[in-house]
Amino acid sequence: MSVYERMEHLDPNTQKKYWSYVRKFGITDRTTWRDVRVSVEKVKNQNTRRSIIIALRTILGSEGAPRIPKPVSKVYELPDREDIFALQGTPYFAYIILMAFAGLRAGEVCCIKASDIKRVGDRCFIDVAQSKQATGRIKEAKTTGRVFIPLWVYDLVVDADYPDVLPNSLYKWMKRRGLNPHQLRHYYATLIVRKTSNPELARRQLRHSNLITTLSIYSQVETEDEEALLDAL
Repeated sequence: MSVYERMEHLDPNTQKKYWSYVRKFGITDRTTWRDVRVSVEKVKNQNTRRSIIIALRTILGSEGAPRIPKPVSKVYELPDREDIFALQGTPYFAYIILMAFAGLRAGEVCCIKASDIKRVGDRCFIDVAQSKQATGRIKEAKTTGRVFIPLWVYDLVVDADYPDVLPNSLYKWMKRRGLNPHQLRHYYATLIVRKTSNPELARRQLRHSNLITTLSIYSQVETEDEEALLDAL
């Protein structure tokens, strides 16, 4: 089976990423793990090396492949609430709120419409089902499910404008203002873990398949958390 045939079933965005690895390591239809293993294992960043190995296992198969490293959680400098609300009045403020206070990913907020913001009695929520790719293609979200939001968030976003934008464009717009989408998802995870004694609620709100992902990768410990612990002790 050729390299192309092994990747033709993949999502276009994933294909683009995998083809970059094909070029980087000079992979052809005759390449085996023996040809590239040393070069792959020299990649210093563990998360990048993990990504490469996962991709090349699809292309080259698993025989002779190195072990897939565990992911290393990235620590973000979390914004202050004031940093988030400083963007009020900008075109993408509703998206910012839904990332910071509902944990939605960039591709997910780029699919949101006002009709997706729902209220039944006193309960407000969003059913996350779709995600927009960099190409503009709409597909099923990485993780789907219902996310509950407080009434004040509902009031802010239910009548907001939702301009058509690609995730990459939103990312660049946010970066120029000192934020990025995944940073806000970490902010949200950290916020709800702090505010609840039941971490399972955090897992559900973030739509993770297991609690370990929520607590070990997304929820961050900051100086004020350590100070609060010392005060409690």
